[in-house]
Amino acid sequence: MIAPRFSLTTPFLATVRRASGICLALLAVASVVGRAHAEDFAKSYPIAQRAIVHIHTNDGSVRVTTTDAKQVEFHVEYEGLELNKTLRIESAQQGDKVDLTARILGTWAMSWGTSRRLHIEVRMPKDGDLQIESGDGSVEASSVSGDISVHTADGSIRAHDLSGTIDLRSGDGSITVQSLKGGVRLHTGDGAIQGSDLDGRYVADSGDGRIRLTGRFDALNLKTGDGSIDSLALPGSKMAAAWTIDTGSGSVDVAVPGDLQADLDVSTGDGSISFAFPVAVEGTVTKSQVRGKINGGGQSLSIHTGDGSIRVKQASPS
Repeated sequence: MIAPRFSLTTPFLATVRRASGICLALLAVASVVGRAHAEDFAKSYPIAQRAIVHIHTNDGSVRVTTTDAKQVEFHVEYEGLELNKTLRIESAQQGDKVDLTARILGTWAMSWGTSRRLHIEVRMPKDGDLQIESGDGSVEASSVSGDISVHTADGSIRAHDLSGTIDLRSGDGSITVQSLKGGVRLHTGDGAIQGSDLDGRYVADSGDGRIRLTGRFDALNLKTGDGSIDSLALPGSKMAAAWTIDTGSGSVDVAVPGDLQADLDVSTGDGSISFAFPVAVEGTVTKSQVRGKINGGGQSLSIHTGDGSIRVKQASPS
């Protein structure tokens, strides 16, 4: 018995090609439908004297820039959300105080091929007070001078050219700053903290992450639960109060001006200690602890790591 033979005839191949084309077309349509159309909300408010701006969102990124105009401008971009159904946006003004709230409503379940995005752009006068509260999202702010408070429960923070009283906090995310001046507090529950061209009084702490700061400091308190610390105090830095540098586990590199006066207390749980300039040692000196005076002594400079080496050197003149 001869087995039947099958061949891919031209009509059959044409049918396969048509079916493939239909599938590709359906996928393309689904892709287009899945990409939600971006929409926006815009509002502006005139300011008479000094702007006070409050931003609230439970799930969205925020970016703040400044303008020479006496007004506050809001621009909210959203995608995959429907205004007054899955998204509520409210703004109001009372004198020079302006508030914006952009809140996603209810629970949101991801559908195949769809995306959701909420982003807030703010333009405000350079001299003004700023408060940002975000439940989930990154924050970026620049060129504002005043009382500044930024808090995101989950997201990175980037800031530059800020001055005044500054409080930047992230529950989970890195903090990167540049050219900040004044009384500054930087906190993250989990993430690195990095800053350059800094000036003023600084408190920086991370639950888990390295800390690297460079600037002219009047006060300096750095702490991380797990990570290295690299601090460069430039010439002109003064100890208006005690300085503390502490990590649970990690190396510590500290550079101080040659004329800094301090009572030094350096200790490590497991590691070496080295100095690149003369220190007048006092008390007991061990492999894990050194106490002494720099330039005759002054405010307390305490440096500690639970596990790691410590290196103290002189900052180069600028």
